[in-house]
Amino acid sequence: MRTPCDPARTRPLTLHDALDVVAAQFPEQCIHFPDENAVLRYRELADASRTVAAALVRRGVRPGDRVGVLAPNTPEFLTTLFGAVRAGAAAAPLALPAGTDLGDYLRRTQRVAGTAGMSHLVVSHRIASRLVPALAALAGPDVLDSAELDTGAGGEHMPEVAVAAPAIVQFTSGSTAVPKGVVLSHANVWSCARAITAAIRLGPADVHGSWLPLFHDMGLFGALTGLFRGIPLHLWSPAGFVRRPARWLEQFATAGATISTMPNFGYDALLGAVTPEQAASLDLSAWRVAFNGAEAVSAGSVAAFLDRFAAAGFRPGAMVPAYGMAEVTLVATLPPSGRAPVVERVDRGVLAEHGRAVTVAAGVPGARELVGLGRAVPDMEVRVADGDRVRPDGVVGEIQMRGAMATRGYLGAAGGDDLFTADGWLRSGDLGYLRDGELFFTGRLKEMITVAGRNVYPLDVEEAARGVAGVHRGNCVAFARGGGGPEQVVLVAETTSSDREGLEQRLRERVAAVADVPGVAVHLVSPRTIPRTTSGKLRRLDMRAALAAREQVNT
Repeated sequence: MRTPCDPARTRPLTLHDALDVVAAQFPEQCIHFPDENAVLRYRELADASRTVAAALVRRGVRPGDRVGVLAPNTPEFLTTLFGAVRAGAAAAPLALPAGTDLGDYLRRTQRVAGTAGMSHLVVSHRIASRLVPALAALAGPDVLDSAELDTGAGGEHMPEVAVAAPAIVQFTSGSTAVPKGVVLSHANVWSCARAITAAIRLGPADVHGSWLPLFHDMGLFGALTGLFRGIPLHLWSPAGFVRRPARWLEQFATAGATISTMPNFGYDALLGAVTPEQAASLDLSAWRVAFNGAEAVSAGSVAAFLDRFAAAGFRPGAMVPAYGMAEVTLVATLPPSGRAPVVERVDRGVLAEHGRAVTVAAGVPGARELVGLGRAVPDMEVRVADGDRVRPDGVVGEIQMRGAMATRGYLGAAGGDDLFTADGWLRSGDLGYLRDGELFFTGRLKEMITVAGRNVYPLDVEEAARGVAGVHRGNCVAFARGGGGPEQVVLVAETTSSDREGLEQRLRERVAAVADVPGVAVHLVSPRTIPRTTSGKLRRLDMRAALAAREQVNT
């Protein structure tokens, strides 16, 4: 039986056609929402999406429109998304409020809605009482409560939708810039699901489990890949994972889940929450694919996780470090199925100063460990270049991609002129190198620090600082500050320690010894002070701007 994303299929499907195929094949298969105590069967999702599509058409949605989706990990997120694309529109998932400053969230959402040119914005009925009146008062799209779309006679004519038509407008994480709307076609999304299915050998015995928000590319397209393969899905709440990582892991194991998706900090959270004794009591032997992506993959975190959970039956080959970004739908490289993580130790100074990855033996001072992120997935190509000049193996350059999952561009003119090279490759803004086809990520182009004529990777400074006792959950960011004079490396670290003077000294000494960066300016802040993206990545440049503003006020 060929499922919608079967590698043997060569013709792309629209998202709603893929849903209809898999709903006919597996009508009683379930999507579980444990934190909502809700279950959605495949046939129910297909039927509900038709009802939503008809309601959206009655409310004025037309082919080519963009419909915002504002919902937690709940059934209405998926019914709205599939309803929007069935009506010929593109669905634009939006981040949920993350703090108490509702005014700032509303202004940000209005900017994003304006960038997307949304005609309508559907808000989950679970949060509608708080958000619909405030959003409706702003100039912008027609704001709808998802409950308004649950009923109707139907019968509205549904348009023919081409696979090249926009399906999703995915907003970038905003880790180094204002989020931009990435336009992804139905063919882009189908190709992504097909490539992942082939790369990890996704089969009928698999079970997908994730706590990532569906509005984030890793959460959304991971879930859609499982859906299009016809397997059970378990979609937890991100907040539930953050509050109780150990409880989530117990539920993940109980569900018999075999596939997960999370950034590196998720594995760190599990390490911090599950003791060796607790780990030994778990059975994680079914867990065969643990995607690790969306932020830099830490060799130390990977090694610690493998060591901690070996007693639970977690195998090294289950850890799957990956590279990707919203501009290529989700993923560009993956390691071979079942391979244990590959780690290179390179000379830190030569890497930063000369852009060459010179391998060194274990234990050599000044070594930096980098995790291999695999090779290009099917229908994608990856190269490392300076502009359009390809770099040889082991030489750092910009990571560039092209292929079936690559976007044609952003909404409007947001950075579009710089998105592609002269010869048509998509620019990532990330630095890395290739070694025999294996990709290694080294840092972000915009975040490289130059001090006294030397290049310094922020990741090197942060990796040194994370191991110092007193840094809250390892949360810290490094960046450069000039102010008209020579640049200085600044480290901002979260802490609950009362001995701040002692911690500052230990951090300066550790960074100088491990990363060979003397004279670091250390700023200690309270937990949850450092801004994060919607996917949980720490936002270095936003922290730099906030620190500069704070210092200006105090002068």
